[in-house]
Amino acid sequence: MGMMMGEELRQLRWRWAGVALIWFVAWLGLYAWLRGQWVDAGRWLWLSGLVLVYGLWVTWRNLPLNRREGETAVLPTLGLGNLLTLWRGLAVSFMAGFLFSPWPDGWLGWLPMLLYTSADVADYLDGYAARLTNHATLLGAHLDMEFDGLGMLVVSLLAVSYGQLPVWYLSLGLARYLFVFGLWWRERRGLPVSAMPPSVHRRIFAGFQMGFMSAVLWPIVPAAGATIAGTIFATATGAGFLRDWLVAIGWLQPQSAVYRRWQQRIYEAATKWLPPLLRVVLLGTAVALLTNYSPLFPPSAWRALFTAWHLPWPLPLAILAMLLFLAGVVLLALGVMGRVWALLLVFPVGFDMITQGATWVNGTVLACVIGLMLLGTGPLSLWRPEERYMVRRAGERGEE
Repeated sequence: MGMMMGEELRQLRWRWAGVALIWFVAWLGLYAWLRGQWVDAGRWLWLSGLVLVYGLWVTWRNLPLNRREGETAVLPTLGLGNLLTLWRGLAVSFMAGFLFSPWPDGWLGWLPMLLYTSADVADYLDGYAARLTNHATLLGAHLDMEFDGLGMLVVSLLAVSYGQLPVWYLSLGLARYLFVFGLWWRERRGLPVSAMPPSVHRRIFAGFQMGFMSAVLWPIVPAAGATIAGTIFATATGAGFLRDWLVAIGWLQPQSAVYRRWQQRIYEAATKWLPPLLRVVLLGTAVALLTNYSPLFPPSAWRALFTAWHLPWPLPLAILAMLLFLAGVVLLALGVMGRVWALLLVFPVGFDMITQGATWVNGTVLACVIGLMLLGTGPLSLWRPEERYMVRRAGERGEE
């Protein structure tokens, strides 16, 4: 049995070597291309190289974990799910190369966003691919958390250095590392560490947080809007980290009646009472926002914006964006596919912030939209088909 396990691990290490070779070829190839496009390509080379080597080292040292939960046999192949996770590590290392340099001009400034977006998509699909191929492993779970934390740290540093988010946002990028260090320190001192219960809302908030961090790297996103949205996302994510820490150190007991009672109260306030209020406020402030546009069709400021961006058909696009805003506000207020329309409404609200500047009106509209995106539209909603997909991972079958 031991010799067989050693052979499987040896095969796995050869596959790791193949991944490492592909990573290095891609790294050098991208550098060769950037060298002719960007003055800071040399800095990109060594910064991305450091993170790339770190990602490969983390993968190498955890190869013995390439086994299914509850089994001891090491799988000799990485599997599609792990390969998608490894792509995330490569994308994050390429993103890290843009640190400590000015935001590139022109279309090259979109590359960090594209890299992080591809990592987000892979994060959504890697677990599904692993379950679909019966290749869900402890290695995949470990790399998933590792690249989640690394990606959040890198994207937070980028967003702050580009002026999109305030400096305090770096604390969110460091949160996972501080959390892990805190657990290690307690274990080192012989203090107990409690297991954290599974949480659907933790996964939902994390998904929206990653999506937001991808959007904040769009060169066209106004910094004021990013700060408003980022504060809301950071509050939700930070509260989750605080709850998890208090559970881990034993100050909160998830099985206790007191914990369950307060959890139920907070849940009802956040999902039953707050969403209808946000919908009413959204409707009122959206009407106030529309008073700035005369005529409403076409919105000349948005047409000028799209013209400045050299987009084709700026007039039809401006009309379409305004129709999107009107439809989105009405349907969100009625509770029709609320989370989907909240996501779409971010775009016209952003156009308003770019053309009109950040005001209390569009800031309030954006805050309501983000709140409804996170919490859902709550009671008195007409149709919420997306909710069933929010509470389970890709590829999981839920009860209809």
